[in-house]
Amino acid sequence: MNNFDTVLFDFDGTLFNTSPGVFDSFDEVVRHYGLNVDRNIYNKMIGPPLKFSFVHYLGLPESEIPAAIDVYREYYTKSEGMFNCTVYPGVIELIEKLRNNGKTICVATSKPEDFAKAILKRNKMLELFDFTGGSDMEEKYRVEKVDVVKYVLKSMNLENKKDQVLMIGDRLYDVNGAHSAGLKCMGILWGFGSRKEFEECGADYVCETTDDVFNFLCMKEN
Repeated sequence: MNNFDTVLFDFDGTLFNTSPGVFDSFDEVVRHYGLNVDRNIYNKMIGPPLKFSFVHYLGLPESEIPAAIDVYREYYTKSEGMFNCTVYPGVIELIEKLRNNGKTICVATSKPEDFAKAILKRNKMLELFDFTGGSDMEEKYRVEKVDVVKYVLKSMNLENKKDQVLMIGDRLYDVNGAHSAGLKCMGILWGFGSRKEFEECGADYVCETTDDVFNFLCMKEN
């Protein structure tokens, strides 16, 4: 059994399959700007901040990013797109079992914190987490995953206990952000990433199922 007392969960692709509402909101941005984009590219756009995705995958100029984010957010909130998502099977049970085994459970997401809390509250899950940390709504101070991770560590007084904290996520951005903040990171395979992606970015651990995650964190070795 390892020494990780606190677990930071990514949100999109780790706790929730948010792709239906997010993809519809990406469609709104594409329509607004009259872009010709293959919808398959959207899978790569879940994980990084919107600014990165809009520049690198949609090809929008930096000067247009604030307006594009406004288009996205207006559709995402007013159409209730943010609630068009589902919890991955086994995730709630995993968190409950981890808590019952004495683990501190937090969220560390590049999604705006208010959105993450609203979704968790709608799904009656907010109370499962000791702290929910996300980006600021303006994406000025906490944008990159490393910024959010450091924010969660500071908020939970864990800055001197990094060896006891594990980040769990589904994309390379989670791994890179965790490593930049001084944490180890586990990649999970039920989200949008792949084993190859985790191997290439240097994930410390990879688990396929929620049972695998629980066994890694809580089961004593024979």
